[in-house]
Amino acid sequence: MASRFLIDMHVHLNNYHESSRRPTTENVEDLYSKMNDTGVDHVVVITSYKVDVDRPAVEDLVELLHNDPRSTVVEGLRWRGDARTDLFAMEERIRDGIVKGIKLYPGYDHYPINDPSLESVFRIAGKYDVPVMIHTGDTYAKTAKVRMAHPLLVDDVAVDYPDVRFIMCHLGNPWFQDAAEVLYKNDNVFADISGLTLGEFDYEFERYVAMRLKEMITYMGDPGKQLMYGTDWPLVSMKPYFKFMNELKFEGDALENVSWRTAARLFKIDEATLEAAKRLRIADAPISEL
Repeated sequence: MASRFLIDMHVHLNNYHESSRRPTTENVEDLYSKMNDTGVDHVVVITSYKVDVDRPAVEDLVELLHNDPRSTVVEGLRWRGDARTDLFAMEERIRDGIVKGIKLYPGYDHYPINDPSLESVFRIAGKYDVPVMIHTGDTYAKTAKVRMAHPLLVDDVAVDYPDVRFIMCHLGNPWFQDAAEVLYKNDNVFADISGLTLGEFDYEFERYVAMRLKEMITYMGDPGKQLMYGTDWPLVSMKPYFKFMNELKFEGDALENVSWRTAARLFKIDEATLEAAKRLRIADAPISEL
């Protein structure tokens, strides 16, 4: 059973391996090609918490992607070290609708989710009604401090900032039950199912993760209220992940909500934009013709 639209609300345009490094423009072309292959109409592109040769700055991605109906940009926050995010510039991008969300990288950037210094960031999110995405659970980098990304810490900020919508990325893997409790308790907390493997699932691990997600869904009661589809591309392949979501057997309103409605509401992606994106996908229009 297919949904009306499909939004992948968690992708990146970073280079993750020096051997396969390429310009961001080529990563964009590859992203749109993979979307066409998989039937994804729209993506939420998340910038990194740092900028270097492999991680493009938010300004560069905005220039590449702005006004393309197939993509929305979320700004990653750099909160430690000398090159911290300029909150005034970020607020201007959010105010002008150029950036439609904020991404926190606790653990990676060596601060906990409930760090009191983040109050100014949460105030900006509340002021402009944009979601705050939070990395939760296991980390890709060995230098990260995983305890700082525990999903139970999301409960702290959800309670302290009830007018802010928070998104737990990766379902707090491997703390699925803790993440389920935070979702069940807090109506202002959402989650994406992205990044639960690297590359493609092997058979046994796919069965294990599907079982854990089904347990979460049973505990939550109404997964369509808070869960959203996302992959974590290019760290995760799109096609196997779409197959994995189908194995969760969402139906009716739950399927529509998980596939696109909830993400569209949180990131203010209107249906006209999604229709335009779908037409581009169906036509398989080259980027050069946009």
